[in-house]
Order: sequence, then structure tokens, then C-alpha cells
Amino acid sequence: MVHSGAYLSGAFIEEKCVGAAFAFPATNSGPHLHSHMTAVLDGYRDQGIGYALKIDQWFWGKKNNYKEITWTFDPLVARNAKLNLTKLGVDISAYYPNFYGDMSDALNAGDESDRLMASWKVIGDQPTPRSMILNPSATDTLIKIPDDVVAIRGEDLSENLKWRYKVREEFMRVFEKNGKVIGFSANNEYVVRV
Repeated sequence: MVHSGAYLSGAFIEEKCVGAAFAFPATNSGPHLHSHMTAVLDGYRDQGIGYALKIDQWFWGKKNNYKEITWTFDPLVARNAKLNLTKLGVDISAYYPNFYGDMSDALNAGDESDRLMASWKVIGDQPTPRSMILNPSATDTLIKIPDDVVAIRGEDLSENLKWRYKVREEFMRVFEKNGKVIGFSANNEYVVRV
């Protein structure tokens, strides 16, 4: 796939690959790069490695004349929401309930695979991050997510599913009104403006 024009990168500490990113050319809604996976091993998270992989992907996309990179992410995972919305400055273009269907892996088993679609514009000299929203407007809709849904999922699947359905319902309602996610708050909330 790399030989045919896909993107692949790895993050190494000494000889060990601790993270990787993979993306491929896509054509729905016009030519763009779709990032299928960016992952960092558990013991190496929260050290800027995922961010570095995404920045490398952005510059690769720019060098190869892509104007947009898209990917999906679980709306309940606060770490990913913060990275995507504040550090990378992506736009959210859609909410997909149970996008991948049942997933039997250790991380997702028993849950539904709702996903937000991220759209990252490849324009300018470098990516433009957003600030965390500290004081949302009184008219903004705030969609709260848990601090650590992965821990909740591991301990109490029914509690995880309560969060899943609550967040899904709130997103579907604001998107029906053409709401736009404008950022993420310091209280683990998506800030949506209608």
C-alpha cells in the first residue's frame, strides 16, 4: 500500500516501535487522505508521540498535495477529543452511531462503535491548533463525556453504555439543528454552537 501511495510512519524509542500511523488515499467527498489508524503503546502515551505522528502525517499530506485528512474517533474518549480538537484543530463533520458494528477486541468488546468524523484541513504552512474553551457561551450546547471511559468500560459496561447512549442522543439532536462543534472545554465537554 505504501508503494501505491499510502502513508505509513512509526515512532521509535531506541530500537522499539512505540507508535504508528497509517493513512490511505480516499475519494468520497473529493480526493483526500483518510487516516485509518494512529496508535501509541500503553506505556508511552501522554508523551506527545501521537501528536508527533499526526503532525508528520499533516506535513506528508501537504507534500503530496492533499487538502484534507479525515479519520474517525470514539466520541467518549476524552484524550482523543482533546488531541483532535485542541492540539490539532480538526473540524467534526458527522456523528456515526455504531459505525463499525460489533468489535470483539479487548478494548471495545460489549460496547457500540459510535464514531465522530474528524476533518483536518491541510492549508497554510502548519496546522492551526485551537485553544481549550474555558468560558463557553450561555447559548452553546455542552456535551459532557467521562474523564476515562476506558476505565469505566473495564469496570461497568452498563455505565459505559449509559454514557454512550446519552452522548449519541445529544450529538444527534444538535446535528439535526445544524450544530457545529467549535471546541472542547476544560470540563471534558464538546462545545457545540447552533
